[in-house]
Amino acid sequence: MNRPRMNPNLLELPIYPAGKSVKEIQQEYGLARVINMASNESPIGPSPLAVQAYERMLTATHQYPSGLEERFRKKLANRLHPSFDENNIIIGNGSTDLLRMITQAFVFEGGNAVMSRVASPIYRILTMTHGGSPRLAGMRIGYRQDLGAIKNLVDYDTRIVFLCSPNNPSGESIDKTEADAFISKLPKHVVIVFDEAYHDFVDQPDQVDTINYCAAGHNVLSLRSFSAATGLANLRVGYLVGPRKLTDYVRQTVLPFNSGDIALAAAEASLYDTAYLELHIKTVILGRNYLESSFRDLGLSYLPSQGNFVTIIDVPIAPESFVEALLRRGILVKPMGAFGLPNALRVSVGTLADNEKLVSTLDQIINQSSIVMPKPRSSLTSRFQDSTWP
Repeated sequence: MNRPRMNPNLLELPIYPAGKSVKEIQQEYGLARVINMASNESPIGPSPLAVQAYERMLTATHQYPSGLEERFRKKLANRLHPSFDENNIIIGNGSTDLLRMITQAFVFEGGNAVMSRVASPIYRILTMTHGGSPRLAGMRIGYRQDLGAIKNLVDYDTRIVFLCSPNNPSGESIDKTEADAFISKLPKHVVIVFDEAYHDFVDQPDQVDTINYCAAGHNVLSLRSFSAATGLANLRVGYLVGPRKLTDYVRQTVLPFNSGDIALAAAEASLYDTAYLELHIKTVILGRNYLESSFRDLGLSYLPSQGNFVTIIDVPIAPESFVEALLRRGILVKPMGAFGLPNALRVSVGTLADNEKLVSTLDQIINQSSIVMPKPRSSLTSRFQDSTWP
């Protein structure tokens, strides 16, 4: 052998589509300003209390993390359920780190993981990283997750089922009744992972309550993040909630010093910034409603969303051309091909000014392209939820 041995699982992996940075786009297109509506970031910035806590901790940057992580887990546990303690919580370097822990813990010596076809590619990537086989379930009308189709793909060697609620990029939130039935019928050897990075923005009354599943001892792990909810995406703080039988085991995959005290101090402070949280959620929901209404007026089809984004589907020109046209006008959105929607664009909710700029720019592009807009399909999604799309 005359070269290093390489992991064949890694050689076959797709690369996660992170996209270009705002600075790269400014340089490439000669733009003074770019509105980033591609990354599902907070439209109002971070919590002021989080910023203050972060700044107070900066003098400790030369020290390794100490006891703040355990204190933080205790506070999270107390807020989530009266039966929890710090051992029901695992802190990760963002949700992606937690997903890495879970797949490392359960996908080994083969095995498979089941997920929706329209979902974040990170579930497939991590499953393949650890030598497992991803199984992709078809969707219901409106690209809603089909729990029946997911269950039909589960077999004796299924290790994990990934559910995202609200789902990125389709935006729908799984309702409690459907989730209750799904969990009751799933084999007991399967771990169900609910990725709930956007749960703070859900305003439908019947959303799934994953914390109660964890407290009841089901094989359920719930993932939440401070990236979207409190505007701390750059600090990479996420947390996993689960029954002790699972968290005690998954904790074996936590890397030393995987979360710094400075980031944790900011996340902890944001928990108590109720004024910020109320403003943030209100801004996102109002902006989301505005975008959906405006897309209808423009004749664009979209997926009704419970997240901090709205996905436009069946775009009237090639998605690449649409993205390019927006980029040249200083607006960055994210194409959804890698997420299972090749003819779709995801638009993050921005400030009122940014949302209005996007809508006026879309209007210009559509008019300049002389496009005859089809009748939007978004109004059909709620009427045919039980029909299956491939």
